[in-house]
Amino acid sequence: MTLNLSADQLLTTTRSVRKRLDFDRAVSRDIIQQCLEIAFQAPNGSNLNTWKWVVVDDPGIIEKISGLYNQGTEDFIATLGDAVGENYMGADIPGFQGINDSVEYLRQNLHRAPAILFPLISGRVEQGGVFWQASSYGSILQATWSFFLALRERGMGSAWTTAHLWREKEMAELLGIPYERYTQVGLFPIGYTKGTQFRKAYRKPFDEVVSWNQFSP
Repeated sequence: MTLNLSADQLLTTTRSVRKRLDFDRAVSRDIIQQCLEIAFQAPNGSNLNTWKWVVVDDPGIIEKISGLYNQGTEDFIATLGDAVGENYMGADIPGFQGINDSVEYLRQNLHRAPAILFPLISGRVEQGGVFWQASSYGSILQATWSFFLALRERGMGSAWTTAHLWREKEMAELLGIPYERYTQVGLFPIGYTKGTQFRKAYRKPFDEVVSWNQFSP
């Protein structure tokens, strides 16, 4: 079943979903495959298809993934020092507390996710210059977001998370990923959403972030 959203609805209401992920509803491999095959139609550098995708639906492995994700989150928080809570750089953004609560909810419930996706870039991105880094991420981020869009159209969702990358090598060992040959893009829990109605999110005004012909600070 699909929601039959218009293109504009799909593009403006696809959110990172945490609290509204239904961790009690199973997700079939068939529907994940459908969404990935749609995602694979996104552009990638020279159409080389050098990406790899790891989908985990084994509850025992997901439990271990959740542990590393939470350890990675703690690693990140430790780098912030006093810049947490009201001192966090995004604390004045409308809806910040809701975002903060939803992040904590995912930390507590990731082990219940029906499935988790790991997109992989060929090579170690940090070893390249700006061109290679941009080209590498520019060959997989489009497909990853297309996966989100395909999920949304089917009443499902995910959240864009990167905290586990503080423990990337350990995650690679857990999943059998050759660490020296592949860079993990993120960690994406997969599930149906509780309800399918989502709305536009807060964004800064157009004139504050866009300039024409010359950069405007």
